[in-house]
Amino acid sequence: GGIGRAVVKELLANGINPFLIGRSRKKLQQVADELGVKSSRIYKTSTITSKSGFKAASDWLISQDCKFSFGIHCAGIGLMQKAEKIDLENWIELIDINLTSAFAFFRLLWDVRDEKTIDYVYFGSASVDGIWPKNSLYGASKAGLETFAKSLQKEIRPKGGRVWLYKPGSVRTGFFNRIKNHIPPDKMLSPEELASF
Repeated sequence: GGIGRAVVKELLANGINPFLIGRSRKKLQQVADELGVKSSRIYKTSTITSKSGFKAASDWLISQDCKFSFGIHCAGIGLMQKAEKIDLENWIELIDINLTSAFAFFRLLWDVRDEKTIDYVYFGSASVDGIWPKNSLYGASKAGLETFAKSLQKEIRPKGGRVWLYKPGSVRTGFFNRIKNHIPPDKMLSPEELASF
C-alpha cells in the first residue's frame, strides 16, 4: 500500500534491494515493476499467521540464502466503527493483520537473521495515546503492537536485536478516504515523509 510502497522506494534510493512479502500478488508486482524490484524477490502469501502459511513463507526466505539485518513490517488495515457495529469476523481479521502478523514477521526473520544484529521496524499509531469512540478495534490492535514491540526490544537487545516503533498520526493513505470529518489530506503526513525517517 501507500506506506509500504514509499518504504520500498526509500530503500532502493539508499542502495538497498529489498525482498517484499505481501497478500496481493497484483500490488506486489505493481510495486516491483514500478520501482525495479526483481520478481524473484517478491513473495505472495495469503497469510503468515497460519501454520502452513508461515512455513511456506519461512521456506521461501530460507531458500533465498540470505541473512537479514533488518525487516520493516508495513502490514495493516483499519476499521473505525462503534464496537456494537463490529462483527466477530472483522475483529479477528484486523487483529490478525495488525498484531498477529507482527509476531509472525518477527519469527520469520529471527530464523534467518544476521547473528550480529537485526533491527525490526513496526508502525504503531498515535491513536493509542487518546481514547475516543469508534477506535476500540484499531486502537486495541495498535496498543497490542506497542506492548509487543516494547517487550520484544527488552528480549532481543542482549542478542544484538533492536526494535523501532514509529507512532505516526494521520498518514495520507486510502485508510482515511473512508473516514468522515477527519483532518484535510494536506495536513496529513505523506507516506514518503514517513518512509524518510
